[in-house]
Amino acid sequence: MSFRVATSLIGTLLVVLMSVSSRSIAQGPPGGLGEREIIHVTGNLYEARDQFRNTVFLVTPEGVILSDPLGVAFARWLKEEITERFDSTVKYVIYSHHHPDHSTGGTVFADTAIFIAHENTIAALNAPFPSNAGQMDLDGDGRIERAELTAPGYGGTFDLYNRNGDSYLTGDEITGDTPRPDIVYSERMSITLGGSRVDLFHPGPAHSEDMTILIFPEERAIFGVDLYHVRRFGVSLNGYDLEAYENAINRIQELDFDIVISGHGDIIGDRSDLPLFLGFLQALYPSVAAGIAAGESLEELLENLEFPGYQDWLLYENRRVGLITEAYELATNQ
Repeated sequence: MSFRVATSLIGTLLVVLMSVSSRSIAQGPPGGLGEREIIHVTGNLYEARDQFRNTVFLVTPEGVILSDPLGVAFARWLKEEITERFDSTVKYVIYSHHHPDHSTGGTVFADTAIFIAHENTIAALNAPFPSNAGQMDLDGDGRIERAELTAPGYGGTFDLYNRNGDSYLTGDEITGDTPRPDIVYSERMSITLGGSRVDLFHPGPAHSEDMTILIFPEERAIFGVDLYHVRRFGVSLNGYDLEAYENAINRIQELDFDIVISGHGDIIGDRSDLPLFLGFLQALYPSVAAGIAAGESLEELLENLEFPGYQDWLLYENRRVGLITEAYELATNQ
């Protein structure tokens, strides 16, 4: 079957299935990282999900441009899906940032792909630990014991990263399945493959120093991870203040797009979702600061501080306490 015919048949199947379900066009095996699925976004752009995380890929006649691999097991599944569905291979992998819940698994595509990231990703991957893990090394011995693995995003992952089966993790173990970038950029970069283009944009430091936003001009879509969410609460501010998030999100809002895809959650949004998320942050930080100025303790803030306009967002109850706590610690330099 030719690529053109196969693509046509897949497109027809997507239309039929999406008329039944607005979300899922394929379910992968449950367990481990959760159920997996591929969502047709628009044109040749697709979103791939497990239970907790998302990535995107663009199908072209000359191969696939993929963002985050999301882990070895997920990457193996996705590689097989891309081969079977699109008769294609991954030619580029673009890291949104270096945190292992998104970047791990690139080794699965190393036989065909070129790896691209922001220039700060190299230093981040070569550091003793990823920037969202180093604080767990409480005694500073370069090792993280199972009991220390408490940072947001690392729960239940000790055995996933523990490559040699001993009683602790090192940074090299955590990033062991994350190939270092072959190509890096500073502010902007474009990739062209099979007549399609993906633009890379660094919005500045927020959540991490090496953030990359993927822009799909023909599809009028963007993909970003962790520095914004679509009607969902993130797991961590990761030590960055309101100004950092404001600067980054405001720069993203200057781009030309209609569709907003995030690295977590099951909602594909539009450009109105960026100011919505920023509005929550602009409520969170000042509300915590006002409480501190009024003499409220952290315990009082956790009990009393609510965000009525955001209570219908995903994970509101789960994440409200953690985000208030982080904002409090930032404001009090704890």
